[in-house]
Amino acid sequence: MDGNYFVLPVIMGEEESMKVEVDQMKCGTVGLCVKECPEVFRFQEGSKKATVILGVIPPALQKKCRDAAKKCPNAAITIKE
Repeated sequence: MDGNYFVLPVIMGEEESMKVEVDQMKCGTVGLCVKECPEVFRFQEGSKKATVILGVIPPALQKKCRDAAKKCPNAAITIKE
């Protein structure tokens, strides 16, 4: 090869394009999401309200995020796929 190369686009499937949000008005500082999926959720500094630390949720963590959303007593977690 003479140094030429091809760049192929990566097409993300539905499963790979998940995003998660925490409604700060609904968050009751219970922390179930932080316990359930600490790879995605963290407490905000100076607050016990949860925040999301990843822009796009990797496939390996998507089930944990769905479980955290289902367990949230205040329904503060929104899953966008």
